Amino acid sequence: MKTFKFIKMHGLGNDFVIIDNSENTFEIKRKKILKKIGSRNFGIGCDQILIVESNDYKNAKVTIFNNDGSESGACGNGVRCVASYLMNKKNINEIKIKTSSGSLDCWIENKNCFVNMGKPKFEWTQIPLAQKTESQIIKIDQFELYCLSMGNPHGVIFFEDENALNKVDIECVGKKIQNNDIFPESINVEFATILKDKTIRMKVWERGVGRTLACGSGACATLVAARQQNFSLRKNDIILDGGKLTINWLDNEEVIMSGEVNLVFKGNFYFD
Repeated sequence: MKTFKFIKMHGLGNDFVIIDNSENTFEIKRKKILKKIGSRNFGIGCDQILIVESNDYKNAKVTIFNNDGSESGACGNGVRCVASYLMNKKNINEIKIKTSSGSLDCWIENKNCFVNMGKPKFEWTQIPLAQKTESQIIKIDQFELYCLSMGNPHGVIFFEDENALNKVDIECVGKKIQNNDIFPESINVEFATILKDKTIRMKVWERGVGRTLACGSGACATLVAARQQNFSLRKNDIILDGGKLTINWLDNEEVIMSGEVNLVFKGNFYFD
């Protein structure tokens, strides 16, 4: 029987297992082990698993996996959680987290954790799509998806009002869109509407995970898609099932995300 230490954290109910500099990372990265860790019935249970490969408290390298064992390039809430954990551990206020999609600057202000998610990408080869399209918006059945990348692919669907949003079968529609041939690497699907107070209500279907209470990169993609279609200002609150994120699309095109993160528990995980 083998074991490793872990930390369980969440950002708005979007929950993560963080493994800090484990000596068993090679074995942990086996898909069978990752799926067991992510299982809510047979393991710890989480949306994503983040493995801290190296850390000097100014820079940390992190590998991100979905709970089905597939690797993910970006995870905004997960990066905020691991950044918060590492900053609190060393009593520092800023750190750079390196992922396979790039390096992300993170910092603490007024108890909230911020992350610079970088610039959105709009080219069809960067999202990626299987073929070039004439518009940023792709129609699948009756749904119009505004497609872009925030380090991972996103398709954002806007609905007329909250009643229309609440009628959507997120699982059925999310699965169907995710598996469409136009998305060679699958896609995260955001379902959104503009509320009466001009904030944005969003629900999400994540590739490799399914329905989650929140998605940081998805919230960033939704703000960008809303602004590009003149639905929103460049800074707005995104209301998710698990709580609120504030997204600010700066004039230099970088997207800043902020919100709460929480430590749930620490423990040891045993596996064969």
